[in-house]
Order: sequence, then C-alpha cells, then structure tokens
Amino acid sequence: MNRRWRAILMLIGVMTLWGSVFVMTKDIIDVVPPLTLAFMRVAIGFLVLLPFAIYRLRRQPSPRPPLPWRAMLTMGLIGVAFYYGMFNLGLFYTSASQGALVQSSIPAMTALVAILWLGEPATRSRVAGIGLSVVGVLVIFSGSPVDTSAAAPVLGNVLVFVSVIAWGVYTSYAKRCAHVDAMILTAGVIGAGALFLLPFALIELRGQSLPVLDTVEWMEVILLGAGASGLAYMFYNLALQDIDASQAGVFANLIPVVGVASGIAVLGDPISVRAIIGGVIVIAGIWITGGAETPRTIDS
Repeated sequence: MNRRWRAILMLIGVMTLWGSVFVMTKDIIDVVPPLTLAFMRVAIGFLVLLPFAIYRLRRQPSPRPPLPWRAMLTMGLIGVAFYYGMFNLGLFYTSASQGALVQSSIPAMTALVAILWLGEPATRSRVAGIGLSVVGVLVIFSGSPVDTSAAAPVLGNVLVFVSVIAWGVYTSYAKRCAHVDAMILTAGVIGAGALFLLPFALIELRGQSLPVLDTVEWMEVILLGAGASGLAYMFYNLALQDIDASQAGVFANLIPVVGVASGIAVLGDPISVRAIIGGVIVIAGIWITGGAETPRTIDS
C-alpha cells in the first residue's frame, strides 16, 4: 500500500471516529455530567499525547525556540474548555443526530471568522457559501423535534452552534502558531484545556457522589479521550504528511454523515425532513466555501 492510500484510510478512520463522538457522548452524558465528561475526555487525551510531545520536543535542535505559552493557554480556553463544555451541554439537551447536523457548519463558520478576524479575502463564493450554511443551520433549528433524546432541542442546538463558533475562533488563532510543532502544540493546548475544565468539573460534582460507570461506559470514555481527543489528532497529522490539507478537508464531510447515521441506528434518534434538508444545505454551503479560490496578491 502506498503512502497516499494509507493517508486516505487514516483520514477515513479519524473522521469516522470523530463522527461517532456524538453517539458516545449522548449515551454517557446522563451518567457523567457534561463538564465533568469534558474534563475526563481531554485529560485522557492529554495523557495519551504527552509522551509523543515530549519525544518531539527532545528531538528539536538546541537552542529550542520558546513555546508560545500565552497563545496555548488562550487556545486551550477557547478551543478545548469552552468548545467541549458547550458541545457537551448542547448534547445534553439535543439529540446526537441534530448536534451532528449543526456541527457540520464548522468549515463555513471557520471561514467566516477568518474573514472577520484575520482579514482573509471575502470572495463572492465564500460569502455565498457561508450564507447558505447559516440558512441551513436555521432550517435545522426549525426542524428540531422534542422527544426523550432531545428535551430542549433548540437550546441544545444553539449551544452546539456556539461551540462551532468557538472552534472557528480557535482555528483562526491556531494559524498564528503554525510555526510550532503540531504534536507539541496540540498536547499543550489540550493540557491547558484540561486545567481550565477541572474547577468546573469539581463544582459540577460538588455535593454529588462520583459517577458509577459500567464497562461499556468506561470504554466510551476512554475512546472519547484516548481515541477522539488523543490518537486521532496524531493520525490526522500523519495523514497530512502525504495528502494536501485542502483534500483532507473534504473528508470532514464524513463527520455529520456518520453522526446522523449512528444517532438514528444506535440511539433511535427521530429526525425531521426539515432537519435533513437543513443538513444538505449546510454541506452545500461548505462545498461552495471550500471551493472558493483565494485571489492572488501582488506578492504571490
């Protein structure tokens, strides 16, 4: 098997794992409170990534460049603590399938933040794609049925959408740290996020007994932490060594597909026709946004 096909298989595996996060989180969130689960997930992910980060750090030639600790703390606060906190709180109120559809707008919202914050070119195609994705999210909101898996779907979807915006801000901020080794940066950011989440988890558990998990639930927590928040990042970075980032971004469209399909198949999530239409509109907007060409500057 050549390196390109290996990278493609790794990306499919990573996106499938990230797509299954919605079902695993929804399945366990009634046992472990949302912020506590977020802390457990990122803490396990940090412990998995830490030895790889230390190895990469030691291999750097001396003198080693200083790490951007302030930026890493900011990214940990926005892209880990706040992101996972809002994501888990959102899934507490909405279904896994609806949450997956809302999260499918991440590429478009990331492009919007990049335009507003980083000053990236706002081409007509990019603006049209972003606008179409926003319309799709609103359609999903309007087609959110209330049931046992979604006690307050509109509130839950709004919270998930807030996490989408947080991820867009985090991604734009991360572009300023592109000079830092990806493994070292990821471990540092996730570790910082775990520190920020710890006091909220302690407050959430105050006056309560510790959650009692069965074997399957522990496996889900470990898979969320070691897999989705740990090894998946490493395999994603490895895949990017043999495939273009723009091509890798296309595979991200698997995440909502896996999320919706697994939510319906595993949890029996009901999903309305309007929500499905909204998801299709969001994905169409993403394709338009991702396919928009960035105008060349004089320097290029």
